Parts: sequence; structure tokens; C-alpha cells
Amino acid sequence: MKIISVFMLLIYWSIMITAPVMSKNSIKNLNKDRKIVSNF
Repeated sequence: MKIISVFMLLIYWSIMITAPVMSKNSIKNLNKDRKIVSNF
């Protein structure tokens, strides 16, 4: 049971660390798409 809880904590922290990075990348991609659309 203790191993499962540690595993869940590792997954939780990895998501918490990578989520802001992924959201920044997606925002940059959206801005690129808007610039492409505005050029047309």
C-alpha cells in the first residue's frame, strides 16, 4: 500500500511540474496560429 501511495505522489508531482511547461508551449503555438491567420 505504501508503494502505491509513493507511486501516486510521483505521478502527481510529475504532472504538476510538466503542466505549466506544456501550457506555455500550447499558448505559443496558438499565438503562431493567430499570426498565420491574421496574415491571410
